[in-house]
Amino acid sequence: MRIITMVGSLQHGEQFTIEITSLGCFSGKRQTIQIINNEGIITANLNSSTKVLATFDIEELIRFELQLRELQIGGCSTVDKYVLSNVNETFVTNDGTCSWQGYKQLLALFE
Repeated sequence: MRIITMVGSLQHGEQFTIEITSLGCFSGKRQTIQIINNEGIITANLNSSTKVLATFDIEELIRFELQLRELQIGGCSTVDKYVLSNVNETFVTNDGTCSWQGYKQLLALFE
């Protein structure tokens, strides 16, 4: 069975968001990335940064989402909560593995 990802199903004029909340014993942080398809040009926005996504970047987003949907329950004290949402779906999961750290893959898009 093939999973349809949010970025893979993004049509012209549509968008979705990836909200990441990281909570631990000594830290807490929330960031939101907005992915927009504007006439076939897909951009990602984070804070005041905007990036036009190349094919490689889109493939990274797809890989990120597929990994996120397959995460197993962890036992770490720091838990990263991911909320992916568009007009049709909201997917929520937590990463408590302390080993995946998928948010770093996303932030690397803006480097």
